[in-house]
Amino acid sequence: MDIEVPICPNCESSVHVVLSNTGKKVGTAVGGTVGAAAGYAGASSGAAAGAAIGSVIPIVGTAVGAIGGGVLGAITGFFTGAAVGNQVGEHVDRHIICEYRCNRCGYVFEA
Repeated sequence: MDIEVPICPNCESSVHVVLSNTGKKVGTAVGGTVGAAAGYAGASSGAAAGAAIGSVIPIVGTAVGAIGGGVLGAITGFFTGAAVGNQVGEHVDRHIICEYRCNRCGYVFEA
């Protein structure tokens, strides 16, 4: 499905018109933050498993396994949340905000 690009009302070019990315940027940041928090909170079982596996090497292995499980859960949650937030933000930009910018003349307009 091709996406229609509007024509700039100022210079009448459609080649240089791009969608404003405000919602996409905000969605990525918020999604990543929420995803990291949820991933870290949900990684308690991963941290417990990491600690159990790491307990083969007494003190150090348990700590490294627990920290590793929590960090891995946070990183996985961050990337998952950021990807979802990016898609939601792009949808908001394209269908709700509808703000475009012409890179040729710098004009910002709504389509």
